[in-house]
Amino acid sequence: MPTRVDVGKTFRRQLRRLARKHPSLADSVDELIYQLETDTRPGARLTGLGYEAYKVRLPNRSARRGKSGGFRVIYQEKSGRLVLLLLLYSKTERADIPNDVIIRVIEEFG
Repeated sequence: MPTRVDVGKTFRRQLRRLARKHPSLADSVDELIYQLETDTRPGARLTGLGYEAYKVRLPNRSARRGKSGGFRVIYQEKSGRLVLLLLLYSKTERADIPNDVIIRVIEEFG
């Protein structure tokens, strides 16, 4: 049975906003969802949260900057069969997301 990927309201809102400027972002997110559904957990595990959460880098194909100037997705592995997409942001707009913000989004997600 494949892993189910659930998308939060905050993630969905951020994706809509960023995809207007960067149409290829939707394809990158779809690729990430496919990886998660097939039990691959890309990215680096975040520490200091008290939750099993990861940050993965996605390339900005529109700007041809590669992953370093691309996008970041923060997701939580809720169980072995459920992954929650929490946050999405552009590295050129925001350096990092503080842990307290990530924790708040995790707790709002339920």
